[in-house]
Amino acid sequence: MKGPLFSIAGPLCDRTTLIRFVSNVLHSLRYERAAGTGLGGDVRVKIALLLMAALVSASSQSLHEVAPATLVEAVEYEPCDYYCGPFNHPTTAYCVYADGQILVGERAGLLWFGESDVASMRDLAGSQITARFDQSSIWIGKSGQRTIRIRRGSNYEQFKDTRCLVEVHKPKLAIAAGAERPLSVPADAFPLAGEQRGNIQNRSVFVWFSCTLSPTLSTVDCRKWYPNGASRGVERYCGRTVDGVSIPPDFSIDHVASRERQIILKSGAVLQFDHRGRINDKLAHAGEACY
Repeated sequence: MKGPLFSIAGPLCDRTTLIRFVSNVLHSLRYERAAGTGLGGDVRVKIALLLMAALVSASSQSLHEVAPATLVEAVEYEPCDYYCGPFNHPTTAYCVYADGQILVGERAGLLWFGESDVASMRDLAGSQITARFDQSSIWIGKSGQRTIRIRRGSNYEQFKDTRCLVEVHKPKLAIAAGAERPLSVPADAFPLAGEQRGNIQNRSVFVWFSCTLSPTLSTVDCRKWYPNGASRGVERYCGRTVDGVSIPPDFSIDHVASRERQIILKSGAVLQFDHRGRINDKLAHAGEACY
């Protein structure tokens, strides 16, 4: 990739945005230091993602009034997947429906102890709440109860509601839209959000994908490349959805809702990941059904 991935300029880059940006960069680098990765080659992409999350996800500069809302999901997870030892920091990821739009955010717990369901309001998931928000924060509460503040933007990839996943992916795909396609990546390849689980050294903000249905219609084979064009291998899916419905030859992938290791079709159906073992690209057990 050539040239700067972002510039700090324009009316959107106000004091609040810059404070949030610096805070997120320090948070990210703390995990890299714990993992021993230092400032690697992907650091510009990671910093750009954090800046885009601060700017792209903002719907306005003003604070919205308190309004009825729904806490769609609230789940505790560890951003470092517990690979960071004493630096592990359990965090709650939130997905809120408020003022006609989906918002995602996070709230870190106290050190490695996290927060209880009541303190974090995870116990209100699926319930009607009240909410207000601005470009950097979301405040949620229940009538007659306390209100908590949540930082806008999330990297949590395990939301069950597709609408929440779309909001997580948008900043990552905005970074991909500004990236130069490497010569090693074919013209039909498209960017998907990278999987944010496992060892932090192996994570990528986005991944180039090119998927084809096998001649026998039994599998969907997806070749992958890192943002710089280096091969990231192949991942395969069964020629059916998780509900057992066979996919047509002209299947269409939802590029925003999908991510690495989870392909969602534009119909909303999720492809069944192919878990069968292979040796030298051949099935370890010939004739084994896809599962």
